[in-house]
Amino acid sequence: MIDTFSLLAVSTPGVIIGPVANVLGMIYNALFNFIYSLSPMNALGFAIILFTIIVKLVLSPLIVKQQKSTLAMQKLQPEIAKIRKKYQGKKDMESQQKMSLEMQKLQKDNNVSMLGGCLPLLIQLPILYALFYIFQQAYIYVDVIGQNYDAITNVIMNIPVDTRLSALTDIIMEHKLTIDVAQAADIKSLIGQLSIQDWETFTAAIGSYAEQLAPLLAVKTEMEYFLGVSMVANPGLSFPGIIIPILAGATTFVQTYAITRNSSAQPQNGEKDPTMQSMKVMNYMMPIMMGVMSINLPAGLGVYWTVSNLIQAGQTHFISSLLKKKDLKESGEAK
Repeated sequence: MIDTFSLLAVSTPGVIIGPVANVLGMIYNALFNFIYSLSPMNALGFAIILFTIIVKLVLSPLIVKQQKSTLAMQKLQPEIAKIRKKYQGKKDMESQQKMSLEMQKLQKDNNVSMLGGCLPLLIQLPILYALFYIFQQAYIYVDVIGQNYDAITNVIMNIPVDTRLSALTDIIMEHKLTIDVAQAADIKSLIGQLSIQDWETFTAAIGSYAEQLAPLLAVKTEMEYFLGVSMVANPGLSFPGIIIPILAGATTFVQTYAITRNSSAQPQNGEKDPTMQSMKVMNYMMPIMMGVMSINLPAGLGVYWTVSNLIQAGQTHFISSLLKKKDLKESGEAK
């Protein structure tokens, strides 16, 4: 007979991501409290959307820098193509080094770096990692949710251990989790991972304690669910959760297509630009990757990614149009 399960490990952000998560968590908490004061219904989902908009606005200077770097590299594509053609078929080390040096000199003379478009993306990675923890462990970063989880944990811990174990065993096994039902911290970490159906199964097995849990679970569902999907749990493959990965993948395609569409520079002599070919491949690979990844990540992260993609697609088109108009104007004045 199973008497306890081993401790469920709750991951922590660490010393690098931790401070980022704490700062973003305070902003997230403030936004949630504001929305919750207006209406608790779907509060977490709306907080994620508003949070995403604010994050994208703050990161706008990086997006502008990335767009400028991308357009600057486009202008150099004909010259880059000439250098590649010059060393075409030469695979020896000396020729490759000469080609690399000529590429570097061309970029330096034009004050352009191939890494300029990548650097803003790298800066955003710590934010993305921090958001994973914030959305997965909302009860740590959002006061109202934390208080709700504490109250639910207290009720469950008051249930006799044997009854508690019996009621949770099948649920834990079904989700392939490891947890010690005698530890309050483990119970608290489990709360966000259970579906409405899991709670119905659990409350049916705990007798009169279900009456104490009912109003707390109603508040939890009201806050955490958005369009029928829990924002703190993995959406999985079932409906309606699967909608989140589908939207994450579809909007990733929209966003990458917007980048490709605005990267219209083509090399001379009809040669294929390896960079453009790679971007076309990414148009199809990235949406699939993001859709698959979103299945096993907190649904809140999928919502963040979806809204972020839509905003960035709009930013890409708008900024690219402005930069191209500015470039045409300067070219006209120079002529």
